[in-house]
Amino acid sequence: MRVAIFHALFELAGGGEKFAIELSKALNELGFDVELITFYKDWKAFKRSLDLLTLNYMPKIIAKPTPLSYNFLDSISEDRFVRFKRLLLAHNFLRTIHDMKYDLIIDTGSNVPLDVDISYIHYPTLAPGYSGNLIYRSYHLMVKYFSKFLEGTPKLILTNSSWTANKVITYYPRLSDRVHFLHPPVDVEYFNEVLGYAKERIVITVSRFTPEKRLDEILKVAEVLKDYNFLLVGSAGKYSEPIIKHLRNQIKSRGLNNVDLKINVPRSELRELLGSAKYYLHPPFSEHFGISIVEAIATGCIPIVYKDGGAWYDIVSKVSDILGYKDINEVPNIIRYLDNNKDSYISLKDKSIKISKAFNYENFKKKLLRLLSYVL
Repeated sequence: MRVAIFHALFELAGGGEKFAIELSKALNELGFDVELITFYKDWKAFKRSLDLLTLNYMPKIIAKPTPLSYNFLDSISEDRFVRFKRLLLAHNFLRTIHDMKYDLIIDTGSNVPLDVDISYIHYPTLAPGYSGNLIYRSYHLMVKYFSKFLEGTPKLILTNSSWTANKVITYYPRLSDRVHFLHPPVDVEYFNEVLGYAKERIVITVSRFTPEKRLDEILKVAEVLKDYNFLLVGSAGKYSEPIIKHLRNQIKSRGLNNVDLKINVPRSELRELLGSAKYYLHPPFSEHFGISIVEAIATGCIPIVYKDGGAWYDIVSKVSDILGYKDINEVPNIIRYLDNNKDSYISLKDKSIKISKAFNYENFKKKLLRLLSYVL
């Protein structure tokens, strides 16, 4: 059976791109003939991202340069219009795909329920973003209009968490009976390999360096817990420069000698850092799922996250209710409580490791096969 996976744009080695690769790999192992169809803006950037994500598996790929309509928007602003650009690419794809004779068509990049067999939605494009100014509201109206234009009736809608599934149902109530969640696979076994490391007084945060992640809130905790070292680890591009500069200025002005930034570290180094940290702290942001959180608990970090989003409902709440916060100022008390209750700390550490195993690749593949029965 021939399967097409469409991922609108392959320009970063991000979670969405990693998911498209892992989905292709799983379907291939289940006996399907899979092709990954995508667009690229810059060939070198595309190849670099592909090389980072395909260490153990290389999918069949049909990659096309972005069309003129996309490049026109890029000439105005490369870092804006991302949702709209993906919709343009999805429109281009839909005009040609049905002539290519695939038995199963899966979309993993537009975040709109397209007229395909399966739509995988990381977060609905219709949902407003993080800015409320007039320019952004006008842009969102444009995105909303084009999303409605592209909206179809897929046979199955998959999301990355139960929380995202509820968001999809909110925006697409007519499709509610088709919505299921399928957590992204996490390389749990790889991160389990550092379980024997001695835990140090380190609080680690893993995130992209972007404004909406609210990383500066972590500094409030570092000001209180001076006896802990805080590591802000994550990926950054040229558009991350303002937030990195802001963080460094704040660290200096507040005299926070216990905070360090680790930018674009290799995966092996990330594993080493997580292996040495006692706690993983996610900033006050409703994370849609949180692969980095599962990676952290697989190394024995105790997670502390904002009490909303897929990260809370599908991961951390299953460890313990005390590990969620609504106000970042609650975090020092959570850490002090666990420091003063050794039995609770050990129990929650062991439970975190156990919970992480539910998100491994094999479990992902088994659930994928069950969900495919709805379509096939």
